Amino acid sequence: MKTKIVEFIGRIQDGGAESLVRDYALLLDKDKFDVTILCEDYRPNSAVYKALVKNNVKIVTMYEKSFFVNKVLARTFGKRYVAELTKKAIEQLKPDIIHAHLELLEILYYARESLDGIKLFFTCHNPPQKLIGDERPAERDACRYLIDHNDLHIIALHEDMAREIEEMFGIDNVSVIRNAIDLNRYINISRSRKEIRNELGIPEDAYVVGQVSRFTYQKNPEFTVMLFNELQKIHKNSYLLLVGRGKQEAQLRNQIRELDLDKKAKILVSRNDIPELMKAMDVFILPSRFEGFGIVLVEAQASGLPCVVSENIPSQVYLSKNITKLNLSDPKEKWVDALLDPVGNIDSYGDIGDYDMNKEIRNLEKLYLS
Repeated sequence: MKTKIVEFIGRIQDGGAESLVRDYALLLDKDKFDVTILCEDYRPNSAVYKALVKNNVKIVTMYEKSFFVNKVLARTFGKRYVAELTKKAIEQLKPDIIHAHLELLEILYYARESLDGIKLFFTCHNPPQKLIGDERPAERDACRYLIDHNDLHIIALHEDMAREIEEMFGIDNVSVIRNAIDLNRYINISRSRKEIRNELGIPEDAYVVGQVSRFTYQKNPEFTVMLFNELQKIHKNSYLLLVGRGKQEAQLRNQIRELDLDKKAKILVSRNDIPELMKAMDVFILPSRFEGFGIVLVEAQASGLPCVVSENIPSQVYLSKNITKLNLSDPKEKWVDALLDPVGNIDSYGDIGDYDMNKEIRNLEKLYLS
């Protein structure tokens, strides 16, 4: 009999955690596991959602009947209302395992009456203090309760995160499952760099700076636009690719327009061809204000790109010597120089082969069945 798994995430959209859930749903052994994704709602135009639908992954959406009505009720009554919808979904799905992602532990706490006999897992996708620590007391307290009463098993993205979580909650059993990718997608690309640039309207001999991320405060894309504005004054034949989606999209478009960068900076949303877009880049930037891991940096390194990143990116994601790390308080000239001449400044780095999803998914399967 197959093990019934529910991957539980707030919204299906384009992002690191959402991409990881997509890969779990697609790559878990179909002979052993029956996987359903449970979510509040989804972005129908997102690349993640399209990939799941294309591959016939089962999706249960709590807001399906009326997104607007449910959203109003959720804002009015809070997470207790979402928990009631969650309980109904759990009763319908009857899972053996629920694997929660992002800010959903408080919801599981309020739905605790329906969790008897279900194995619970939670992946910490952001710095623990920002997700299940003192900065989010409701999530912290829910995590504590679920550990003590429902044997919640926590998964960290790297060893330092695992140790931090163990110290926070006085436990010693946090597992590490790496945020991995399908490396072959980034190495074996049939289309040429020239073809990809032509499609994007970028000259073959241009210098292209790229950032792939959500357009949010955490990812700091407005900082990238500011830097590019200075860079293109030095390197006239330069272009910027911002790939993603998020709350700051309108703000970024306004910033680009105000700086008169419309012909040089391109915003690309809901793309499912990230490996091809990275092949069109010369340098990758990720100036995050904070990160739990930063899976997109693995993708950039798998693509062979030199990367310029903030010191807020965990060192565990340094997987090549072509990483230049800087402080966000460093002068903008230092950042621009690094983007134009990304020679790398780190002392040590890991093995990108350790981040092959086709290997890491087997470790997750063992954990599910343990």
